[in-house]
Amino acid sequence: MKANRERTGPVRRFFGLPTARGVSGALGELALWWLAGTLSWLVTVSTVTVPETVTAVSTALLGAMLARMARRAMGFQAAAQGIWLRWAALVPLAAVTDTVRLAGWLTGPQEETLSEQPMPGTRQPRGRGWRAGAMIALSATPGSVVFSSDPVMNRIRVHVLASGWPDLERHIASGTG
Repeated sequence: MKANRERTGPVRRFFGLPTARGVSGALGELALWWLAGTLSWLVTVSTVTVPETVTAVSTALLGAMLARMARRAMGFQAAAQGIWLRWAALVPLAAVTDTVRLAGWLTGPQEETLSEQPMPGTRQPRGRGWRAGAMIALSATPGSVVFSSDPVMNRIRVHVLASGWPDLERHIASGTG
């Protein structure tokens, strides 16, 4: 029995199949991916109908299974961090202020920067999740986008069109909210 478990271990890990102890965690993760996918679909439609809802639910279920498989294959752990909530609270504020600042681009070219910034995190799977959350937060505003990441040096390159208060880039680079 032990030899059989050793042979199927890599396959089980690649496909994200849980061990006997990890079934509840796997189901919880699938449920979160499924809910996120379904809600993402439904908030983008103009009218929520029964066929649209059925399509959203079925497509999101397939997406949830593929997302879990991909996360497991990459060794990515996105354990929620309290700091992500602070970043998420700053993103809408930064999006509004960046939008106002970007109005200046209508009058002609403005200052823009390509900067390299430190990124909190490590090369461990949990550190990859940390960097992914930070890159999503930075790229979620209209004033900046992350265009490369160097996990070995813990640095990211960011193209910034609009910066200033609430200084989302500084908060993320320093690892604070």
